[in-house]
Amino acid sequence: MRDSKSGLATFRSLLAILAGAVMLPAVGCTVMLEPIEQRYLFQPWSSDSHQLALVASRQQGVEEVRLKTPDGVTLHGWLKHPTAAPAGERFPLVIVFGGVRREISWMIERGDKPERWGWLYINYRGFGLSEGEPSERLVLEDVKLIYDYAAARPDVNAANIVLFGRSVGTYFAVALAKTRKVRGAILATPFDSFAALGVERYPWLPVTLLISGRYDPAAIAPKIKVPALFVLAESDDITPVAHGAALARAWGGRQRTVTLAGARHYGIERRADFWNAVGEFLRELEPTPHLLNGAVVDAGAQP
Repeated sequence: MRDSKSGLATFRSLLAILAGAVMLPAVGCTVMLEPIEQRYLFQPWSSDSHQLALVASRQQGVEEVRLKTPDGVTLHGWLKHPTAAPAGERFPLVIVFGGVRREISWMIERGDKPERWGWLYINYRGFGLSEGEPSERLVLEDVKLIYDYAAARPDVNAANIVLFGRSVGTYFAVALAKTRKVRGAILATPFDSFAALGVERYPWLPVTLLISGRYDPAAIAPKIKVPALFVLAESDDITPVAHGAALARAWGGRQRTVTLAGARHYGIERRADFWNAVGEFLRELEPTPHLLNGAVVDAGAQP
């Protein structure tokens, strides 16, 4: 309940601040809004750096990952290797983009995941052991860096990379799927756009004037043709079902929507039906094996 109340309060605060900032000059507006995003949207909780440094040593098959961004920031996370990767084959990979506030290591061992898949978890700037401060502009660049790192690994089957987004992470997954070749997308508690959420909650405020075009996955979705799984929480008061369903309708490829009965925005990772849907989706993709000593896979990367 604490997460639900704090998440709703966070989103309402962000919308109110953005609406009140409507008189900001158009030139440089995005950069001027970044401190607002950092304070009212992402809001990473403090975490135990010592415990995070021990994650890889405590958990079998987990590799620590550090990535340096072009502006000198180090992103930190982990690669969970598959538990049953066939010898001599590159493994398919799920790249995870989390929600706001909480760093991502807690998801490494959560749920019953298909054993042939690897999972890559990299914290946003300012989360966990990742340096810097997050914003839409910066995270959109960071997720491309994360993908390119994963696709270039000699043990990863770059033709079989799936993006997994949770809450605000669904936006970054959708945006990345536009610029990189992926096999599919898993979008859990997604939304169509911040503007649509804002108009619904604050119809008397001019939120669209400032937010339009930002955090807008519905504008991107029709261009993406890969399969997608949409997982909605029936009683979601942060990103309500109607907004996730709107994004699913806008999707340009084959999609399946699963609504978790009685679920709220937080806690769906504790539910077996959530992981059953994820596992079924990944198994249906039937990744094509690529040998470790085979030809280099063209991941279709674009700037």
